[in-house]
Amino acid sequence: MDPGTAVAVGTLSAKVLSIIWKYYKDVKDAQHDIKLLANELEYSHDLMQKFETMASGTSELPIAASLCTTIEQALSELKELEKKLDPGTGAKAMRRLGKRALKWPFAKGEVEQWVTRFQRLKDTASLALNIDQTSLVINTNTNLTQLQHAQEATEQDRQLAKLPTALDAAFDSYQRQHETLCIENTRVDLLQQHRDWGATHPKPLYWLSGMAGTGKSTIARTLARHFHSIGTLGGSFFFSRSSGEANNAAKLVGTLAGHLAKVSPQLKRLISEVILSHADVTRQGLRNQWRELILAPLSGYQSSDRPTLNFVIDALDECGSDDEIRLILQLCVEVKTVKEVDLGVFVTSRPEIAIRLGFDAIPDIIHQKLDLRDVPRRVVEKDLAVFVKHELGRVSQEQNIPGWPNDKDIHSLVRLSDCLFIYAATACRYIATSDWDPEERLSEVLIAGSATGGNTAGLDSMYLQVLNSSLKDCGNDAVIVKFCDRFRQVVGTIVVLFDELSASELAGLLEMSEDAIKRSLGRLHSVLNIPQDVGSSIRLLHPSFRDFLLDDTRCTDRRFYVNGSLKHEELAKHCLKIMSDGLKRNMGHLTTPGSTPEDVDPHILKTQLPKHLQYACQYWVDHLAGISTKSEIKRELPNEEDLLAFFRQNFLHWLEAMSLMAKMSQAVILITRLRDLLDSVSDDVTLRSIVEDARRFILNNRGIIEKAPLQTYTSALVFSPSESFVRQYYVDQLPRWLIRSPTVEDRWGNCVQILEHPHLDYRKIITFSTDGNYVASTLRNGEIVLWETSTGAIHSNLGSYLLKTVAIKFLQNGILASMYADGTVRLFDQVTGVLLRTLERPTEDYQLAHNYFPYLRPIPSISSLPGGDLIVLLESGQVWIWNWESDSWNGRSLIGDPIRQVYGCLSNETLVVRVGPSNIGHGDLCLLDTYTSQIQTMQANLTPGRMHVAISSLDIIAWQDKTGAIELLDTNDMSRTKLERYPGWFVTALTFSPDGSRLISSDKDGALLLWNLSTQSKCLVDTTASGALSIAFSPDSKQLATGRGVLVKLYRFPVRDMLNLRGNQPGESLCITMSPDGQQIAAGRLDGTIQIYDAKDGGLNHAFSKISSPGYFRAFSPNIEQLASTSHGHLQVWDLRTGALDWTISGGQVQKWLVLLRFSPDGRYLVSGRLNGEILVLDAKSGNVIHVFELAALSTEVHFSSDGGRIACATPLAKVEDDARVIGVWNTITGEMLHENVKGELLHGIGNPAGNRGFDYISIRATISPDGRYLAYSLQRESVVIYDIESKQQRDIPIAPIKTIKPIKNPRSFQFSRDSKIFAVCTPFEGIKLWTVADARLIGFCPRDAVAHQLSLSETGNFLQSEHGHIPIHPTEEDLSNRPSRHLTHWWYDPAAYWFMEGTRKMLWIPPAYRPDSTNSHVAHHNGLFVFSNSQGIHYFKFNQGEEINDQNEHDSNH
Repeated sequence: MDPGTAVAVGTLSAKVLSIIWKYYKDVKDAQHDIKLLANELEYSHDLMQKFETMASGTSELPIAASLCTTIEQALSELKELEKKLDPGTGAKAMRRLGKRALKWPFAKGEVEQWVTRFQRLKDTASLALNIDQTSLVINTNTNLTQLQHAQEATEQDRQLAKLPTALDAAFDSYQRQHETLCIENTRVDLLQQHRDWGATHPKPLYWLSGMAGTGKSTIARTLARHFHSIGTLGGSFFFSRSSGEANNAAKLVGTLAGHLAKVSPQLKRLISEVILSHADVTRQGLRNQWRELILAPLSGYQSSDRPTLNFVIDALDECGSDDEIRLILQLCVEVKTVKEVDLGVFVTSRPEIAIRLGFDAIPDIIHQKLDLRDVPRRVVEKDLAVFVKHELGRVSQEQNIPGWPNDKDIHSLVRLSDCLFIYAATACRYIATSDWDPEERLSEVLIAGSATGGNTAGLDSMYLQVLNSSLKDCGNDAVIVKFCDRFRQVVGTIVVLFDELSASELAGLLEMSEDAIKRSLGRLHSVLNIPQDVGSSIRLLHPSFRDFLLDDTRCTDRRFYVNGSLKHEELAKHCLKIMSDGLKRNMGHLTTPGSTPEDVDPHILKTQLPKHLQYACQYWVDHLAGISTKSEIKRELPNEEDLLAFFRQNFLHWLEAMSLMAKMSQAVILITRLRDLLDSVSDDVTLRSIVEDARRFILNNRGIIEKAPLQTYTSALVFSPSESFVRQYYVDQLPRWLIRSPTVEDRWGNCVQILEHPHLDYRKIITFSTDGNYVASTLRNGEIVLWETSTGAIHSNLGSYLLKTVAIKFLQNGILASMYADGTVRLFDQVTGVLLRTLERPTEDYQLAHNYFPYLRPIPSISSLPGGDLIVLLESGQVWIWNWESDSWNGRSLIGDPIRQVYGCLSNETLVVRVGPSNIGHGDLCLLDTYTSQIQTMQANLTPGRMHVAISSLDIIAWQDKTGAIELLDTNDMSRTKLERYPGWFVTALTFSPDGSRLISSDKDGALLLWNLSTQSKCLVDTTASGALSIAFSPDSKQLATGRGVLVKLYRFPVRDMLNLRGNQPGESLCITMSPDGQQIAAGRLDGTIQIYDAKDGGLNHAFSKISSPGYFRAFSPNIEQLASTSHGHLQVWDLRTGALDWTISGGQVQKWLVLLRFSPDGRYLVSGRLNGEILVLDAKSGNVIHVFELAALSTEVHFSSDGGRIACATPLAKVEDDARVIGVWNTITGEMLHENVKGELLHGIGNPAGNRGFDYISIRATISPDGRYLAYSLQRESVVIYDIESKQQRDIPIAPIKTIKPIKNPRSFQFSRDSKIFAVCTPFEGIKLWTVADARLIGFCPRDAVAHQLSLSETGNFLQSEHGHIPIHPTEEDLSNRPSRHLTHWWYDPAAYWFMEGTRKMLWIPPAYRPDSTNSHVAHHNGLFVFSNSQGIHYFKFNQGEEINDQNEHDSNH
């Protein structure tokens, strides 16, 4: 490279440095930032000088090019910085302006950005300087390796940037730079004791407690500084009630993990790898974050010795809620499990009850504690004397007051401090104020302090003295009154804020000037931390000042007293106004409705959502709730117009903003809190209804809005009920590219939330926590997921022992019991997720049951006796009871048939069980005495295979009998009652409410029924596909959870009867087919009813009652003019235009016709298959059999050429002879066989493709090209082979395939283009790829999440037509990006992620109620019109075709 470039960088950096140091000399309020930037530039300047020589000697090395680019980029950055810094065009301009004209040109945070930019450049350039010049020339590979390491470090930094961190929570953060450390010769013994603990950790947890003002935080900062200096600080987190980031535990683990990553490169790598492999870990609960981001990296740390590390956590009492505090303490206990590192946690707090109880629950062997109140008074006073002498001695030196203060005054001030360091610190700051005589002020303090008494009287007197002194020189009374008003406005706001704000941010919130804020705070440095930088947060020097101002019994001067309730009222109004002025649509400038918050440019977000607007969004409801009395709330909103305006104009914008800030769970809590608040104080029914509607809107859409903020205006709005206030207010915000949307419900249904997880266990074991705050379900990997019922957010994942969770149960003491496949029971704390204990399996003879034939095994379960003892049923059929008093298992077993299921326990501790030879068949319902093991059989008449039993708290047992009725047995008097039978269903789940007054049942038709047992009346709660597999009531009977598939649904009582709204019959999912012209939709019901709909308006054109038999096979002709169906030995073809039967074939010809009905593309032929492998080709008009083709077994694949002239068929490689035909191609006109493959030929040379299944069954997929020339097939779904049928005929001999397309893993479907020149292959993991038929060359990609079974290439060749829409094609994989597709707009549906896509862009997310059922027969598409079918009905979507779409032009962004 040219050395001149490095010289230019060095010269320019020197010039920029000279400008910066002029600012340092003349601008006093930004010296910290100036010095920070100057230091970084000085390092870069030195680096460039060292690099000049090296650059000229390495110009031909490969690494030199990248370094050259870096140096040139540094030059460009310096030029930009020079332009930003230089106030004029040279030295003359500088002299002309003079020093007073200089103003630091950077706002808060900009300097850090510049420093980061130069640090990155420096890191890359430093790479060359760390390498010996000789090795640069000789060993280029070493260079490249180090460059790779640098790139890895950059990637690690990128991953670590995803951590949720609180920047101001670190002990050495910028915001805490002025907070004091322990003065030398103070706290000597105390600090040494803590240092000794931090070096050896005799116990891993240390708690330092003390009252407010006793110096806990100063000790913690000093200790953290010491640990940092010797390299043993793992991380620090200083809680602060006034900090929005540090007043709760949300960012605790992320912050500590970020600090831990700086300890060593190895830990940095381990933590970044966790984030990379578990992308959602930063959004999970604290328990999972702690396990993955702290414990796992530390446990994976490798070192020759065992290093020592310390975490310092200060002011734990200022953390959020008691639950969070308890969780943090439980997590801290887990550090004892880390063996690779000697890790300790140092915690400080006030001795609050929750913290004391938390530590009392921790064994003494794990923690030690010290209360500062136990430190002898003489020791504290000695330290205070040293502190006061040091602080006032500095004042004496600065103001040249020799001999001041004397020892008597020092001891008097120490006595007045009463062992409170905050008193002494405040007094010293007050005395040291530069514009007053310190001797006079010391005298004032001593005189005023001598007249006080009581625990806080001295401190209160000090605060009043500070405040009164701020009024001196104010002039007349009018000025004083004005100053005090401004004090209450500004300082009053500061003390009630829920997050810290800077002067500029405070000005934005209060709509005042920054100068007015500064004037109000100018004389309060004794009690407030007021940074010179207006962009840094203003902080209380101690929380006791807040307590003082808000208590009128302590702040006796009414001029300074802050009425907290009135202040909250004012701030609530300010917040609503600021949101009204500042919120708008698409504040993040996202380019597509499916963009995520991570796609937002941070600079844009900072500009569009400044801190004071973010504050208003997060805390407006908290300020409303801070108004202390009902009357004050009503006075604050006499007509509720402010709130009404918010919901009518800004509610959706607010949701978008909360999503961008990652605060959607908080949004749910805020609206719920507002609802509860208004219910208790507001008489405005309309407002309360609007707020409840808004709450339902959030609960139903929280998940998707959290992931994609702009779905607030699309999915959330599109699928909201037609009568929803939110939908009506924002109807003009509906997407214009959605021309037609599905018909929605009129009102919100009974389902309040739908919780979705892709890995939920299909059995859906569901249970509520004892307080109803959590609902738990099992995952397929053995973990247990806990959701918060209030927000729908995942609280934590428990378990993960590589064993299947077979049963879960919440116990009364707040413990979650989980039973695993190996027979062990693990006990977790339901709040913290901490594993408390493992109960080993009851018997050593217990063996894991075999994976096959699960119906032969008992159903494992876990429940509890009324006294609290645990009951478990093992797969061996034994019942075991865990007795807490004896701390042991007691077994119960039967002679004869084993116990197959334990349903629960009666109040007399009798178990209700099922006994039988297997899980199928009838089985006997029995009562098992837990004391005597005697069993009593009941005549329950259980339905075979439908053995769902429920037990109420009133000792009533419910089950479904063989007639379909639910039978109730009252075990108190053995009386029986039958509930009315609901037509056409059988029960899939059954349970009683906790109070025994209601029974909930789910049936296979999808009806969820609530029975009132006193009246035997029923209420339809909801309808779902196939019915719920698990149902659970919350302990207070106010919530209900159901589960099936990947969904858990939550309901809240009371519910309304949906029976009259949806009719008497639950919905049925219809099989649908669309005509080629897209004009008609044919829908077939299970009962054989056929309906023909007009696709344009959804109107019903024709309905034919039961012309097709239920449960058998049907096929529509391409033009939907004919329907073919098989049933009971008959093949029938109907004319759908008239409903008449065209023809039928009965008897021997069709007795074995069981599967496969297909029309040819032109509708001339109908093909059906027999079990013996015969394939019949019939005339579709007359029913005459034209040809009979033969395969070795039942054909599962039949495909025609486009003209219907050729047909290809295939059958699986089942147990047939090696010479049996498994693939065949025939001429449908002449019946001539054109090609065949036999089993032995296909198996030759491929080994055992079926794996452990042997050769019993090997699936084959096959198709024929539109021109009939090529046959394509896949064997065992591992590769695709293409044969040229024409070449084979010409050569008259079998030929090898033209090309074997490899590797293709598990092809789901494949198809030729219309011209037969291109071949498309769809795989579940790689999306769709396109190959040339002639030479098997890869030419195109579709999105990796694109899947389809029916594929055809468009005429233009730039998209694939499928049942899911038009899937775009890209020449290379790199061309796949989130941008509009080329040429026309191509819409398609992604069934794996439930998104409608435009090209590769996510546009509209589909909620569960509107998704098609899993089979392909429930989806149809034509030219932008999509039709879905499910149990809720038929849903139509019509999308705009042919114009570019983006959210920027979708709506006016200022709407």
